Amino acid sequence: MSLQERITKILLDDFKVQQEHIGQDTAFGDLGFDSLVIVELALVLDTEFGVTLEDGELTDTMTVADAAQLLVAKGVLP
Repeated sequence: MSLQERITKILLDDFKVQQEHIGQDTAFGDLGFDSLVIVELALVLDTEFGVTLEDGELTDTMTVADAAQLLVAKGVLP
């Protein structure tokens, strides 16, 4: 399973986002995620992938693909 697929699964399972609302270019803000939910998502990604995302690294303008790229930059294998 790719990083994007794993992040999408987290959005579906943990954040109850509907599959049809998640597209390659859909930003987290477009899903209705505010700064509090973004922080919660960052914490889930920290735990899931064993990295530390600093405050502000994950934003509401980022997409699933952007988040995957950020995780790769943090050393997560794709």
